[in-house]
Amino acid sequence: MAAVLFGASQLIGCALVPPSMPARQDPFASLGVEKAAGGFPELSVALVSSENTKETVAFGHRMLAGSATQKWLKQELELFKRNFGKVVTADSIQAAWTGGVDLVIIYDVYEQTSQSCKYDETLVFMGPDGRELDRVKGDTDIPFRGPFSIGKVLEECVAEVQGEIERGIRGSKALRELSQRKGQGTAAKPAAAKLPDILRPGFARRPDESTFAVVVGVERYARIAQADFAERDAEAVKAHLLALGVSQRNLIHLAGAEASYSSLKKYLESWLPKNVPAGGRVFFYFSGHGAPDVQTGEAYLLPWDGDPAFLKDTAYPTKRLYEKLAALPAKEVIVATDACFSGAGGRSVLAKGARPLVLKVDTGAVASGNLTVFNASAADQITSTLEENGHGMFTYYFLKGMGGEARDASGRVTAQGLYNYLKPKVQDEARRQNRDQEPVLQGQGDRELVRF
Repeated sequence: MAAVLFGASQLIGCALVPPSMPARQDPFASLGVEKAAGGFPELSVALVSSENTKETVAFGHRMLAGSATQKWLKQELELFKRNFGKVVTADSIQAAWTGGVDLVIIYDVYEQTSQSCKYDETLVFMGPDGRELDRVKGDTDIPFRGPFSIGKVLEECVAEVQGEIERGIRGSKALRELSQRKGQGTAAKPAAAKLPDILRPGFARRPDESTFAVVVGVERYARIAQADFAERDAEAVKAHLLALGVSQRNLIHLAGAEASYSSLKKYLESWLPKNVPAGGRVFFYFSGHGAPDVQTGEAYLLPWDGDPAFLKDTAYPTKRLYEKLAALPAKEVIVATDACFSGAGGRSVLAKGARPLVLKVDTGAVASGNLTVFNASAADQITSTLEENGHGMFTYYFLKGMGGEARDASGRVTAQGLYNYLKPKVQDEARRQNRDQEPVLQGQGDRELVRF
């Protein structure tokens, strides 16, 4: 698998390690980390594991000795306990805040092994306003030294990265300032940004159990620049879909670290096919970065852990998205993406060092009769945001239109009617920013989206 999960590094007694291997040492020995001092005992934290980290644990229990995995988990937890006054774990970011903690830490581990151990660990510190305060990262790449060195090298990788992580925590200016504010009795919560409320619907429909939705918003990525307001966009779309009649249990909302590649794949390719009934209805929405393959021009959606240098391994192709959704037994599938694929800016990215030389971006054709697709811009354009509204430009007008501003004389909002409403709005706003942006509609335009 892409992530060779580093719970394997704890199997010191496996057959790959010769019997003469010395006893395991403290992983922080000789690394310059003082365990008895430092850290932020005034702060309480909740740990939320990314999908990569969850897979690490699952792989360890499934393929390796469970006791070794538990030993590794205990060792990792001790690192946090050395540096913070209270440490709890949570299944999601939302659940983490219910414990009254000062910080939420998104905890991500990624490892690849071939001829060497390539291992990185990232901690993203989130403040109570949902914004990133800081992040620390440790990474290493240690070559294997023969068939009997694997266990030792994996152990060295973990020890080296954990040392970097601990030094990063203790050297964080943002954490130190937060700790000082709390110690002085001032509010630990940073002031929230002054933005208008998230766009909310002005209507409500009775829940329809035959309708399903997957809503994805990725603003702060693990390895690339953020996509401004993407999570606010997804939150607003979620509210509108619930108002349209999608029941809470039929709606999957993925944000932040929960919007990983594996999560996106499992909900699109396993959850929807198992749940959507014949003749049902499906909505899919994505807000975040897109990227083009500079060799083939193929377009990809970037999940939270996406890497534009490894698109085929970490990102989701739009062609595949359309194929998987079109294959569902649903009568209607509505897709809306507030991303772009030119690689020239906005909500699109390229691998570090690459240049946007793609002459034609291939986002995939919509051939199925059940599929209607809205894209925020043409393939060679960039998307942008409305700073004063705190939303992506496309999403803002898409939802305004869905909310009733695009209805026709009979009270219907059709796909074509919605497009005819939002296209000139987006084009006008883009021109004011001295650029071009033209939304794209593919599929059946006469499909009814809402009736008032």
